[in-house]
Amino acid sequence: MTGMGKIKLDRRFVPIAAAAVVAIGAMVFALCNLRAIADMLVGRGDYDAEISAAARKHGLDPDLVRALIFQESRFRANKRGKKGEIGLMQVLPSGAAAEWARINKCRRPSSLALYNVELNLDIGCWYLARAMRRWRTYAHGTELALAEYNAGASRAREWAPKRPNGVPQIKIASTKKYVSDIMKRYRKYAAETAEAERGKAAIGKK
Repeated sequence: MTGMGKIKLDRRFVPIAAAAVVAIGAMVFALCNLRAIADMLVGRGDYDAEISAAARKHGLDPDLVRALIFQESRFRANKRGKKGEIGLMQVLPSGAAAEWARINKCRRPSSLALYNVELNLDIGCWYLARAMRRWRTYAHGTELALAEYNAGASRAREWAPKRPNGVPQIKIASTKKYVSDIMKRYRKYAAETAEAERGKAAIGKK
């Protein structure tokens, strides 16, 4: 082909083009990480006193309960799940709530009552603590308890290792991710709590 001249680039526009590329890259990065940024802000201080009280009542680590609540409801006390689960800990009226009422020999709370934060936490923590006790002799007992909270005791038994020091074989992908996500956030919360405690101790020594 003939008649094709060389394209000349005005050097004055090079810095502008470079700045535009950087700006677009920053926007794409921010959009991709928007969920992560939002997640960092979710639950900061929400219901701390109530969660700590319910967790300690049932012998649970408050950070574990917070991690489970994040996964279940993202700290939305008015959330209603697709299967009728209610509140912070997504308590199922015909499941955990009915079991709690049977053990405590009282009437099953109404669906409306389960939106009460204290009651919801009490039942949810009781249900989780029962699972934790069931799997307390297993190296991965917390993971099995979370699997039971999500998929039920019978499935957790199927997935439990033959030996206490074995690794659970969770067959349902959504439950496997559920457990993994909660454990990851649990470790994050626990590290933050430990750091805060060290900070308080350092201040106390001054």
